[in-house]
Amino acid sequence: SQVSGGIVMIIFNILILSLEGNVGVAAYGVIANISIVVTALYTGLAQGMQPLISTYYGLNHKDHIRKIMNYGQFTMILLSVVMYAVLFVFASQVTGIFNSEGNTVLQKIAEVGLKLYFTSNIFVGFNTITATFFTSIEKALPAHILSLLRGLVLIIPLAFVMSALWGMNGIWLCFPVTEAVTAILGFFIYFKMIKTFSA
Repeated sequence: SQVSGGIVMIIFNILILSLEGNVGVAAYGVIANISIVVTALYTGLAQGMQPLISTYYGLNHKDHIRKIMNYGQFTMILLSVVMYAVLFVFASQVTGIFNSEGNTVLQKIAEVGLKLYFTSNIFVGFNTITATFFTSIEKALPAHILSLLRGLVLIIPLAFVMSALWGMNGIWLCFPVTEAVTAILGFFIYFKMIKTFSA
């Protein structure tokens, strides 16, 4: 995940540089910094769930695992809605924190970026929790598949295609699209697996 994140950031910077120059790259820096905080919240939630799921899996208390997953998903959805609402409503103020020089072009690009890029919130949260769930119950393969799809397989080609079609909006939206497609696949695998827990 860490390696792929670096590769994706380099590719995004190259594409944005060709579209909007240094100001666009600076605007992406705003988004990337906030994204680290958002992702950290989901990672913290998933890591808090992981030892509980692993313990109950070892004890074969599958009903407890389902409850933890339900609580975790509810918390994730609540976090996602609140964070996106804050970023959407206060996009100008949030961008202004990073735009000390008052660059109007940077301000405009970053505000639009905040509103588009972070539509990914709920999908990022779901994917983070789901991958942790798979790892916790000794199902490493689906966890690796989700990580690879999110980190390299989908996002890189989508970045090239969507930026060519829609410019900066394509750049901002390729991350939510990647996470959404991964979440759909993850949901089907998760749903199929969690159904066996009712037995």
